[in-house]
Amino acid sequence: MTARIKSDEINKGAREFLKNLLEKKIVDALIVPLKLDTGRGAFPAFVTSMDYLEKAMPFVPLMPVNTAKQVSKITRMESSSKKIGVVMRPCEIRAYIELIKFNQIEPENLLIIGTDCYGVIDSLEYKNLVDSGENPDEIFLNNLKQGKEDYLRRACKTCTNPVPNKYADIVMGYFGTGMDGNILLISQTEKGEEILKALEYLEEEVQGRDDEVKKLVEKRGAYWEDVKKKTFEELNGIDNLLKFFDTCIDCHNCKDQCPICFCKECFWESPVFEFRPPNYFEWAEKKGAFRLPTDTLFFHLGRLSHMSHSCVGCGMCEDACPKGIELQRLFYGVGEKTAGVFDYHPGMDLEEEPPLTTFREDELQELG
Repeated sequence: MTARIKSDEINKGAREFLKNLLEKKIVDALIVPLKLDTGRGAFPAFVTSMDYLEKAMPFVPLMPVNTAKQVSKITRMESSSKKIGVVMRPCEIRAYIELIKFNQIEPENLLIIGTDCYGVIDSLEYKNLVDSGENPDEIFLNNLKQGKEDYLRRACKTCTNPVPNKYADIVMGYFGTGMDGNILLISQTEKGEEILKALEYLEEEVQGRDDEVKKLVEKRGAYWEDVKKKTFEELNGIDNLLKFFDTCIDCHNCKDQCPICFCKECFWESPVFEFRPPNYFEWAEKKGAFRLPTDTLFFHLGRLSHMSHSCVGCGMCEDACPKGIELQRLFYGVGEKTAGVFDYHPGMDLEEEPPLTTFREDELQELG
C-alpha cells in the first residue's frame, strides 16, 4: 500500500505521521532524530512525549551515529515489552539486520520505519554552515531537487542503496514526489499495511519513483566502481597500506562507531597489547627505532578480517576518524570482495547466514 501525506516540507509531513503512531498508541515510543536546540545538529532520541516530536527531523541530512548501534544497546539484553518505532536510513537498516543475525538486537516489538536517503552532510560541515548563518537543511533540499551532491559526505556519494530494503515495515519516502514537500508512506510488510489502514490513509498510485531511484543507483554505481578501482590501485602492497594509515593515532574511534564491531571484550584493547619497558627496548634494538603508538596497521587489518564480510558502507568509521583517513572506501571495497567470495549480501536477507558463523565443506576449494 502507498499513501501520500501532503505537506510543504518533508519533515513536517513525517512528523504528522509519527504523531499519529504515538497518539493512537500504535507505538509506545519512537527513536527518531531530534534537532538540537542550538540548531547545529541532530541526534537520534528515545521519545515518549508528543511535545518533543515538534523537534523531530526524520529527514535531517545528518547521521552522527548509526541508529542500529543504539537499538542494539537498548535491546541486546532482552526484547522490549513495549512497542518502539525506529526511524532509520537504508544503511542503518542493513546494519540492524546484521546485528539481529549476531544476536545483538532482539527485534520483537520493534516497528521499523525506513526513510529514503539521498545522503547526508558531514556533521562538522553542517555545524559550520549553521555558525555562518546558513541553513544546511534548505541547502540540502535545494541540492536534492537539482540532483547536486556538492554538500554530501564522501561515503554517501558511493551509496547504491538510497531506499530502505524489505525489512522496513513502512517507508517514508520522497523519491517520486517531485521533491515538492509531500512524502509517501509505503507499507512493505503485513504489519506496515495494517498500520496504514488503521490510520485510514488512502491508497494512491505513484508514478516515476522506480525510475528516479534506478537513475540515481546507476549514477552512484558508476561512481563507486571508479572509486573502488582507484582505491585498490592506490593501496596495492604493504608500503601503500602503510602510507594510507600513516596518520592513524590508534584512537579506535572507527571501531567504536562501527555498528558491526560489537565485541564486549575487544582483542585490540586486551592485555595482549599491554607491554613493559623491556619489550620496547627489544624492538628498538632490532630496528633502531619504531613508531608510537604501535600496531596501527595490525589493528586495521585485523578489523578488516573481523567485520569486512558484514560492512554496510555507512561510513561511520570515516566520520569518527580525527585524522580524516578515508576508511569507508577501503573497508567497503574489501567488504564487497569478501562478501563476493561467499556470495553473501550483508544486511539484505535475514535468512542469509554470515560467512564466519557457518562452515561448508565445499567452500573456498580454490585455496586447496
